[in-house]
Order: sequence, then C-alpha cells, then structure tokens
Amino acid sequence: MKTYLKTFARMFKRHLTRLVSIILMVLVSVGFTAGIGMSTEKMAYSLDDYYNAANVSDLIVKSTAESGLSDEDIDLLKERYGEENVLIATSLEAKEGGDVPFEGLGEGITRIYYFQEEGPEALKINRLDVNERYDVTVSSDENEFVAYAERDTLQLGGFEDGRISFRYSAGFFTLDYDFVVAGTVVCPLHFAKMDDVSMQFEDEELSHIIYLFNCPLLSMALPKNDAYIRLPEAHGRLFSRGYNEFVDAEKAELEALFADAAVLTLKENYSFASFHEYGEKIDAIGYVIMVVFLLVTLLVVLSTMTRLLEEERAQIACMQTLGYSPFAILSKYLLFALVGTLIGGAGAYFAGEALSYIIYLNFDWNYAIPPYSMKAAPIFFLLSAAVILLSTLVATFAAGMRKTRETPAVLLRPRTPKAGKKVLLERIPLLWNRLSFKYKSTLRNVFRFKMRFFMTVVAVMASTGLVVAGLAVLDCCLFQEVGTAAMIGVAVIVLIFAALLNAVVIYTLTNINISERNRELATLMVLGYQTHEVDLYIYREIYITSAIGIALGLPFGCLLCLFIFGLLEFGSVGAIGWFVWIAAALMSLLFTFIVTLMLKPKINKIDMNESLKAIE
Repeated sequence: MKTYLKTFARMFKRHLTRLVSIILMVLVSVGFTAGIGMSTEKMAYSLDDYYNAANVSDLIVKSTAESGLSDEDIDLLKERYGEENVLIATSLEAKEGGDVPFEGLGEGITRIYYFQEEGPEALKINRLDVNERYDVTVSSDENEFVAYAERDTLQLGGFEDGRISFRYSAGFFTLDYDFVVAGTVVCPLHFAKMDDVSMQFEDEELSHIIYLFNCPLLSMALPKNDAYIRLPEAHGRLFSRGYNEFVDAEKAELEALFADAAVLTLKENYSFASFHEYGEKIDAIGYVIMVVFLLVTLLVVLSTMTRLLEEERAQIACMQTLGYSPFAILSKYLLFALVGTLIGGAGAYFAGEALSYIIYLNFDWNYAIPPYSMKAAPIFFLLSAAVILLSTLVATFAAGMRKTRETPAVLLRPRTPKAGKKVLLERIPLLWNRLSFKYKSTLRNVFRFKMRFFMTVVAVMASTGLVVAGLAVLDCCLFQEVGTAAMIGVAVIVLIFAALLNAVVIYTLTNINISERNRELATLMVLGYQTHEVDLYIYREIYITSAIGIALGLPFGCLLCLFIFGLLEFGSVGAIGWFVWIAAALMSLLFTFIVTLMLKPKINKIDMNESLKAIE
C-alpha cells in the first residue's frame, strides 16, 4: 500500500501540465457560467432587498377624477390594508407661469409630489434616500416648509438650493407658502438614470421632480390623487410567480372598487421592471453560453484524461501484474480528474463571485443601483461544476475500464501507430502534386487522428463562435446605438472570457499533442531537422486545425447571435458590421500564434536521446 500511494504523488508530478490544463479549463468555463448566473440571482436579491428596505409600494391607485380620492376612498383603503400600509399623496405636473400656481420651478416641466409628512425620513412607504443636503435653514414662519429635489440624472436636470412659492387665491380663500429646497434625494420608484418613460409628459421630458412636505392646508387647494399601497401579506420574493399572482388579484379587486382610477403595479414601473428584465436577459444569455462553454470544457478535459490513460498503459499493465483490482488502478486516475476539477471549481466559485459583482457594477451606467446583495447564489455554479465533475469522472472510469480489460502483455507493448490514409486533397492531383513533402506530411498527420482532429476543431469552433457573439453584441450597442451601457459591459465580459477560453483550449490541446509526440519530434532532430523546422512541423498542424475550427466558428457564431439577439430583443445578424467577422477570425488566429510562441521552449527542450529508447 505504501508503494501504491507513492505512485499517486509521482503521477501528479509527471502530469502536472495536464493537471494545470484541467484546472484552467474548469476555472475559465465554470467561473464564467457561474458569474453570469450569479449576477442574475444577485440582481434579483439586490432588487428585493431594496424593495423591502425602502418599503416600496406594490400598488398605486391614481384617481382620474378632478377632485381626486375622496375621504371615503382613503378610509376604505386604510381599512383594507392597514393605515401603516397606505400613503396618500398629490402628484401633478407644473411649469413656470402655468395653470398650477407655483413659482421658482425653473425651466421646463416639473413633477411635484406633495406629502403631509414632515420630511423624507418620515415617509413610511417609498422611503426617499437623501444623498445630499444643502446648507439652508427653514424659518419658524408658519408659511415656510421644506422641499427636496430628485437628484441630477441623464434625464433630470436636478435642482439647486432655492425656494419654490405657492400662491393660490379663490375668493376670500388665499394660500401663500414658500418651500425651501433642502437637498436632493433618490426615490425608489425612480432609481433609473435614463430611458424612464414615466419622465415623459405631453411629448416633453420632465426637467425636475420636487417633493413637498408638511403643509396641511395645501391639500385644500390640491387634490389627493395618489394612494401608494404596500401589501402586508407574505407573498414571496419580488416578481416571483406567487408575488405576481397575488398583486394581479389585488389589482383586479381595486379596479372593481375604484371605477374612476388607474391601478399600477411595479410591473408598470420602469426602474423596477427594466432592472428585473435585464436580469432575466442575462439569465437567458447565461444558459445559452453555459452550454457552449461546458461543451468545450468537456471535450478538452475528456481528451486530456483519455490521452493520459493511453500514456499510462505500461503503468496499468504493471499494476495488473502485481494483482491490483481494476478499481484500485482506476482510483489513481479518478483522483487525478477529481483533484483537477475540484481545484478549478473552487477557483471558479470565487471567480464567479467577482464576475457577478463586475457585471452588477456595469448597471451603474443606467441606474442608481441598489446595494449589492451578499446573499449566496450558488445554483449556476453547482449546476455547471456538477456537470463537469460527473461527466469527467464517468468518462475517465469508462475509458479506464476499457484499458483494464486488456491483458498486461498487450498494454506493455506500445500501441500500434495509426496507419496513414489518403486525404481528400490526394484525390485532386492538380493540387496535391504541387505541395512539397512537408505540407503533404502535415496534412496527413492532421487527418490521421480523427478524434484528436474532431475535438480540436469543435473546441476552436465553439470558442470562436463565442468571440463572434461577444463582438456582435458590442457592435450593436456601440455602433448601432441599441441596447444600453450595461449591456456593453456584459458584452465585453463575454468577449474577454471567450478569448480566454479560446487561448486555453488551443494551449491545452497543442501541449498534449506535443507531449504525445516527444519521440517523433526527437527523431526528427536526430535526423538533422533544424530547430525552426521542428517548430514549424508542429505549428503547421496547429494553424491548419485552428483555421478549420475558425472557419466553422463563424457560421456557429452566427447561430449563437440569432439566439442571443432573440433573447435580448434587439439587434440582428444582418446588421452586424463586416469587421466583426474579420476581427473574430483575426483574434482567434492571434491567440493561436501566441500559444505557439509559448510552447516553443517545450519543443526545443525535447531530449533527442528519447528517440533511441523507443521500442518501435
């Protein structure tokens, strides 16, 4: 047993490069898919936390009657939902010199919300977040009250500290009030920075939003036309199926009770609905890309393990001769695959956490984003890691069992080299006869090992397709001006990880290819091949295989774009710029070239004496 255990350490040391390759593949693919999936969950958790922290209203009853909501209407709502769950307000649009008697509003249209509460901190529903306070003083004069302005955004112009006056006369009835703008706030119903359709009023954009407080007699001149309702019952997470069903049922009942009112839910609120929708879009993209990433990873990891088992033929034969059971023999290789996958998976979890946070921060372009939730969101990570782990172990076990069924005498002999066959080009003498010997040899080597060729081509094709998809989305957002700044950030992240996957795939498969052919390359050196000639002997095969994968990757990328654009509901394949296709191919070729430079020292360090030890 002591000797047997020593073989574990020796195997890990001997195949350290393969172990690192497995770790990197799992780290990149699982880390990316986990990060995309986590970002969706984190967005949902963060939005739900924000919704609860600000006690956001689930329903808004907006009276369409000129007199607004009656006292009986308000009493009915408070009795139905509880006084603490109902907030009554006035909302209206006004401008300087307009029909509503306000002065000091500045240019453009201003939306005014009036609450009877003393200030933003006193609001029990839709709590306003004060992000800046002005150095002003509200006098004790009974005709002076406090006001706050919505913060400056890409749509709103903000509001400097100053005064807003309300002058109203009706016969013997006169109101004369001043409101001091004491700072700026973020309303949870308006945390979007741009594209908010609720900022439109009669074909004009709003310039400001002002919140007025604590002026009881103002209600005599202004109708109470808004009722904000927080549903008290537990109904699941925001926008969950249970929540939507509960809210829709309440909305239907309120519409029946208030014939002259419109009832709105958070699904009609741009900030909440669009933020939630972006999360769903990223989730959908994540599932599509997860399949591609995991497919590539499985191909490479399985190729790595099956080739490792092939190299360990003699070790397996010796252990069989010494009486070890098939399971004892295979446990070494299962442990090797398990360790590589677990280390890569552990790193992938933290990479996914970091990636989800980066994706989340990208939405700061579009929103005053809610605080990032620290709740765990491991579903995507566990799903992708489990698929990789189980598939790798099952395939390693199946390949190992085939080896252990062979007799030691067969395993101790080197496997018979695969016979060369005519390639398609040989049937075209006009082309074949013009090729030099080195190119003929290269083409025969490329197509001789069909499984190796297939795995490399599919892996390069998939990773090139992901590069195309990332560039295409980036092109739509930047040059066709569709999508948002947040989607630009997501597209860049997809592109970076697709590039990493592409590089790791080519490096891993090429590295394995060189390791398997040490004797062949050493023999070429003994025969007098110069260093650069040996390098080119391998490089030509890499470039040809990669070129085929890239050529197939472009139409595969087109298919991915069809799926992604359909999910995002913007962009089209026909609108993708011509440079995207060229850039994707050039990027993949660049990664291939960089990999060949990285592997040059490995080729040059091959010991020529190895060729003299070859049994064949």
